[in-house]
Amino acid sequence: MDTDVDLRTLLAVAPGADEAARVHLADRLRGHPGLGGLSGTDAYVAADLLRSSGALADLPEAARLARVAHDDGVAGAGHLHANLVDQVSLYSGRPQPYGTVLVEHEGDVVQPPVDPSVDDDARRVLGVPSLAELRAEAERSSRELARERAATPGLLPRSQRFCRVWTDPDPADLRARRDAEGSSAWADGDVLTFVVDSAVPVVASPTFPLPSWEVEPGLHALQVRVERLEEAVVTYTFVPLGGVPRAGTRGAHDGRFRGPSAPPEQRSNDPLRGTLTDHLVASEPFGDRAVSVYRPAGHRPGDGTPVVYATDGNLLGPYARRLDAAIEDGHCPPVVLVGAHAAPSDHVHGNQRALEYLVGFDPARFAAHERFFTDELVAWAESTFGVPAERARRAVFGCSDGGGHALTVARRHGDRFAHVIACSTGMPPEAQFRWDVDGAPFVHLCAGTLEGGFHQATEAWAAFLHLVGARHHFTERVAGHDLVQWAEELPAALRRAWV
Repeated sequence: MDTDVDLRTLLAVAPGADEAARVHLADRLRGHPGLGGLSGTDAYVAADLLRSSGALADLPEAARLARVAHDDGVAGAGHLHANLVDQVSLYSGRPQPYGTVLVEHEGDVVQPPVDPSVDDDARRVLGVPSLAELRAEAERSSRELARERAATPGLLPRSQRFCRVWTDPDPADLRARRDAEGSSAWADGDVLTFVVDSAVPVVASPTFPLPSWEVEPGLHALQVRVERLEEAVVTYTFVPLGGVPRAGTRGAHDGRFRGPSAPPEQRSNDPLRGTLTDHLVASEPFGDRAVSVYRPAGHRPGDGTPVVYATDGNLLGPYARRLDAAIEDGHCPPVVLVGAHAAPSDHVHGNQRALEYLVGFDPARFAAHERFFTDELVAWAESTFGVPAERARRAVFGCSDGGGHALTVARRHGDRFAHVIACSTGMPPEAQFRWDVDGAPFVHLCAGTLEGGFHQATEAWAAFLHLVGARHHFTERVAGHDLVQWAEELPAALRRAWV
């Protein structure tokens, strides 16, 4: 603050100043005792100057000044006030009231959450377009960016593995190509196109969180440039914005794209040669917990077949089908797979699954599940199915937050399990971790380049294990947060472990 500077002189030079000069002027203006008496155009200029400083602390005062200017009839001051209020709300973790803030995300221009209690009448008073108009402007901006990227072969935003592009495809061409391909997704070079009959925008879940765009009424498309697309395996389900993907049943997805250089599709047995059975296991902390168990054909109690203890046992079916075929074809050793079902994770119950799988969120809940998984579940499997108690014949397997759980088991119970298979964990290692290199399990890691933070966290684990000299193997695939990559990598990990 410079109390000696003449306030009106400072405001007079502000409109013609360049960006660097405006930051300097804002520093001189900040906290000036004359700010409280400003009105009209002077209040508007001061608000705009404080906004340009880039300092979060300046936004509330800038918003106040803009409101004063708006009340005095200064054109554009209401919109500036709304934008400043929106910024303050978003920075403080609340939805923006008016919806004027647009940001770039995954290469798209998007509108962060908007408070539904603020209506278009409140926007109109401040000279702000309707919410529908603001969203249409975001899409127009996104389309222009996507067209520019499409016109530049190979262009991806910095640090992104995929982004939207847009070639303004012809509806008739899309339908003809879909018929010719026999698929809703196809590749042209490094661009993957999805087309779907839909009256509303959809996302190609789980890999691409980008809403489709209407090509004509009832027909939507999404075009995505993907790094190393020729190696990609992408399962997709078309989910309306705000909808919930279908899961837990075979064939729940709409399709799967597999590039010409991707790992070959693995055979899947249905029906199984082995058995997949469901059980209830008594647990002191949880009462009865559901468990699914896969046993290979010919398994007998006490025959020494290795056992893998898995999280998310409610999704064991796809793993069992591929594993059963891999065992039959001699690509994988026979194993018993014991999968404890996950706690609920939905809008009704919240993410109880994460509370049980991840350290640090609910210590008591995590400790109870840890005791169940490493003690009660193991004892039950040994007494019921005669699986081996020897460390060398035991492994732990988990994906996503289940992968984080598997790595925690490796760190805290490495004396009991010889192998840990962790796919796509979202929790990177902490700097203070101590890793018993000599006594730790062999860690098998896998993640896809298209799953953002999960890939980064898993890659960080690979770097950490390399740094400390621990035994591990990291497989990087071109895939999203997709069960198919985990199901296809499980037999390979088991082959490394016991062949």
